[in-house]
Amino acid sequence: MLNKIRLTFRELFLFTIPLIIGQVGQMLFGIGDTFIAGRYSTEALSAIGVGSAIVAPFIMLGVSTLFSVSSISSRIRGEGSCPRDEKMWGSSLVLCSFISVILTALLYVLTYNLDYIGLHQDIQSEVQVFLYYVAISLIPALFFHTAKEYLQSFEKTFFANGLVIGMNVVNIGMNWILMFGYGPIPSLGVKGAAIATIITRTLMAIILLIYTSKVVPCSLHVSKKRVNELLKLGLPVGLGTLVEVLMFSTVTVLIGKMPIHISAAHNIVLNIAGLTFMVPLAINGTAGVKVSYALGQKNKEKMESYALGCILMAEGFMILTALTYVLIPTFLVSLFTSDPKVIAYGSALFFYVALFQVPDGLQITMWGILRGMGISKLPLVLTFCGHWLIAIPIGLYLSYKLNMQAKGLWAGLAIGLTIVSLSLVGLYLKRIKKVQFE
Repeated sequence: MLNKIRLTFRELFLFTIPLIIGQVGQMLFGIGDTFIAGRYSTEALSAIGVGSAIVAPFIMLGVSTLFSVSSISSRIRGEGSCPRDEKMWGSSLVLCSFISVILTALLYVLTYNLDYIGLHQDIQSEVQVFLYYVAISLIPALFFHTAKEYLQSFEKTFFANGLVIGMNVVNIGMNWILMFGYGPIPSLGVKGAAIATIITRTLMAIILLIYTSKVVPCSLHVSKKRVNELLKLGLPVGLGTLVEVLMFSTVTVLIGKMPIHISAAHNIVLNIAGLTFMVPLAINGTAGVKVSYALGQKNKEKMESYALGCILMAEGFMILTALTYVLIPTFLVSLFTSDPKVIAYGSALFFYVALFQVPDGLQITMWGILRGMGISKLPLVLTFCGHWLIAIPIGLYLSYKLNMQAKGLWAGLAIGLTIVSLSLVGLYLKRIKKVQFE
């Protein structure tokens, strides 16, 4: 029994490592943009930061919706069916085309109506320029992700995630050349950063699409049934991610109205927590593939084994991060600032972020497990209720009525996420009992 558990952990761990590398690589793109922009001008740094924050929900909605590609393709592979016959690749590309065009159009609509957001007049025009150019990069970004998800269903994870790391070098180089200018290339500032993003994402998409066509079955035939199945499973997942992203955005806006040292502390803490969140997010991808593959094999024992293994991996890591946040919060904050007020407040804030870790890791892992089982609508409802009917109201009460400020909002997030995670576990236990194979 112990040997079987050890083998399952090893299998899950080896599958997850490249996904973690890829997730960290995605974050490094933003860090690279910030690094170059900060050396160009404060206005460029601010404009690109705001513009990237506006683009993020659109990208996250598209990427999360396309998680269904790996889950459904893995299930089909588990059933022993050939994905070429099932027309998964062509159907996935059609869904990606549909989603990317809609999201790009919506982003352009927002770009031409920035006045309603009320940005600072010193950066509004720069933000608009950045969005005008970068919006089109959503299309190659989502095609890259579609290919990445399809490859994951065949357990081919190294090339795509390694490509993400490698293209960070290209992105930094393109940013530097196009923002500052080089030789005959003029200095383009914020516009140059956006063009660098377009070039990088387009190259990534082309390279991965070619690689995918070489190593796995890639029929371009389309099945309306498969497109509908992908959308039915994926859209609630995408909306669930959007619900959470908007919750954090709302909290950030609310804290942005508090004293500047509180806002600064929150931003530091949020960035650190966002980095550690990449690990359970990668485990979410592992769960979606492995559980759905076992479902296709009609192997309930393996489904449960994979689910438990993913939960233990995620929670083990998040317990370590929680302990780190409790034991060395001052050191972590001081890595980003020397302001004593920011360090003091950020150190205190980390206690509430520590409470947030375990339920956050559990809920994102459960999303992957349930997606692997073909369940996504009810998790969306539970997530919406937990975030917007529990977390935000409690956070507002603690923040403003009990004068806990940012700490109250983070405490509200911890309470809401705990309820969401336990609800998703309850849903899983209820559904897995009903799973019966002949």
